[in-house]
Amino acid sequence: MEAQDAVERVLKLSPSIRVVSICDMKGNLVYHARRKSVKSVLTPTESKASLRASAQNMSKRKKLARKLGTCRYTLAEYDKLKRLVMPAGRQHLLYVTCTPAYDHNKIVRKVRSFK
Repeated sequence: MEAQDAVERVLKLSPSIRVVSICDMKGNLVYHARRKSVKSVLTPTESKASLRASAQNMSKRKKLARKLGTCRYTLAEYDKLKRLVMPAGRQHLLYVTCTPAYDHNKIVRKVRSFK
Protein backbone atom coordinates (compact mmCIF):
# COMPACT_ATOMS: atom_id res chain seq x y z
CA MET A 1 0.00 0.00 0.00
CA GLU A 2 1.28 3.43 -0.87
CA ALA A 3 2.12 5.77 2.00
CA GLN A 4 -0.24 8.49 0.81
CA ASP A 5 -3.14 6.05 0.53
CA ALA A 6 -2.52 4.62 4.00
CA VAL A 7 -2.30 8.07 5.57
CA GLU A 8 -5.50 9.26 3.88
CA ARG A 9 -7.39 6.10 4.90
CA VAL A 10 -6.45 6.54 8.56
CA LEU A 11 -7.26 10.25 8.52
CA LYS A 12 -10.75 9.48 7.15
CA LEU A 13 -11.58 7.19 10.08
CA SER A 14 -12.78 9.99 12.32
CA PRO A 15 -12.78 13.77 12.76
CA SER A 16 -11.04 13.02 16.08
CA ILE A 17 -7.88 12.02 14.22
CA ARG A 18 -5.71 15.11 13.93
CA VAL A 19 -2.51 14.18 12.12
CA VAL A 20 -1.22 11.06 10.35
CA SER A 21 2.39 10.64 9.24
CA ILE A 22 4.62 7.90 7.93
CA CYS A 23 8.35 8.07 8.60
CA ASP A 24 11.29 5.78 8.02
CA MET A 25 13.21 4.13 10.85
CA LYS A 26 15.52 7.15 11.07
CA GLY A 27 12.60 9.50 11.65
CA ASN A 28 12.62 11.02 8.16
CA LEU A 29 9.15 12.03 7.03
CA VAL A 30 7.80 10.02 4.07
CA TYR A 31 4.25 11.38 3.95
CA HIS A 32 2.12 13.55 6.21
CA ALA A 33 -1.47 14.80 6.32
CA ARG A 34 -3.26 16.98 8.84
CA ARG A 35 -6.96 17.63 9.22
CA LYS A 36 -7.64 21.13 7.87
CA SER A 37 -9.39 22.21 11.05
CA VAL A 38 -6.39 21.25 13.21
CA LYS A 39 -3.80 23.75 14.29
CA SER A 40 -0.32 22.31 14.85
CA VAL A 41 0.63 22.06 18.49
CA LEU A 42 4.35 21.54 17.81
CA THR A 43 6.70 23.57 15.64
CA PRO A 44 8.10 21.82 12.54
CA THR A 45 11.41 21.35 14.40
CA GLU A 46 9.65 19.80 17.39
CA SER A 47 7.62 17.53 15.10
CA LYS A 48 10.81 16.28 13.42
CA ALA A 49 12.39 15.65 16.81
CA SER A 50 9.32 13.70 17.92
CA LEU A 51 9.42 11.53 14.78
CA ARG A 52 13.15 10.88 15.29
CA ALA A 53 12.63 9.95 18.95
CA SER A 54 9.76 7.59 18.07
CA ALA A 55 11.89 5.90 15.40
CA GLN A 56 14.84 5.50 17.79
CA ASN A 57 12.59 4.09 20.51
CA MET A 58 10.99 1.62 18.11
CA SER A 59 14.46 0.51 16.96
CA LYS A 60 15.37 -0.16 20.59
CA ARG A 61 12.18 -2.17 21.06
CA LYS A 62 13.07 -4.31 18.03
CA LYS A 63 16.20 -5.43 19.87
CA LEU A 64 14.01 -6.82 22.65
CA ALA A 65 11.57 -8.54 20.30
CA ARG A 66 13.29 -11.91 20.58
CA LYS A 67 12.48 -11.96 24.29
CA LEU A 68 9.28 -9.91 24.46
CA GLY A 69 7.70 -10.38 21.06
CA THR A 70 7.12 -7.76 18.41
CA CYS A 71 5.99 -4.33 19.54
CA ARG A 72 2.53 -3.79 18.05
CA TYR A 73 2.21 -0.11 18.95
CA THR A 74 3.10 2.50 21.53
CA LEU A 75 0.68 5.02 22.98
CA ALA A 76 1.32 8.29 24.75
CA GLU A 77 -1.65 10.15 26.19
CA TYR A 78 -1.26 13.83 26.94
CA ASP A 79 -3.75 16.41 28.18
CA LYS A 80 -4.33 17.72 24.65
CA LEU A 81 -3.90 14.61 22.48
CA LYS A 82 -2.97 10.95 22.14
CA ARG A 83 -0.01 9.84 20.02
CA LEU A 84 -0.03 6.33 18.58
CA VAL A 85 3.04 4.89 16.84
CA MET A 86 2.84 1.59 14.96
CA PRO A 87 5.26 -0.28 12.72
CA ALA A 88 4.27 0.01 9.07
CA GLY A 89 6.18 -2.81 7.47
CA ARG A 90 9.83 -3.36 8.34
CA GLN A 91 11.18 0.03 7.39
CA HIS A 92 8.49 2.53 8.35
CA LEU A 93 6.35 3.81 11.21
CA LEU A 94 2.81 5.11 11.24
CA TYR A 95 2.51 8.10 13.56
CA VAL A 96 -1.04 9.23 14.47
CA THR A 97 -2.34 11.89 16.81
CA CYS A 98 -5.96 12.08 17.90
CA THR A 99 -8.08 13.67 20.59
CA PRO A 100 -7.63 12.16 24.08
CA ALA A 101 -11.20 10.83 24.18
CA TYR A 102 -10.93 8.94 20.88
CA ASP A 103 -10.68 5.15 21.13
CA HIS A 104 -7.20 4.50 19.69
CA ASN A 105 -8.08 0.81 19.29
CA LYS A 106 -10.19 1.78 16.28
CA ILE A 107 -6.99 3.00 14.60
CA VAL A 108 -5.11 -0.15 15.58
CA ARG A 109 -7.84 -2.43 14.20
CA LYS A 110 -8.11 -0.48 10.95
CA VAL A 111 -4.38 -0.41 10.33
CA ARG A 112 -4.09 -4.14 10.99
CA SER A 113 -6.75 -4.73 8.33
CA PHE A 114 -4.64 -2.99 5.65
CA LYS A 115 -3.12 -5.38 3.13
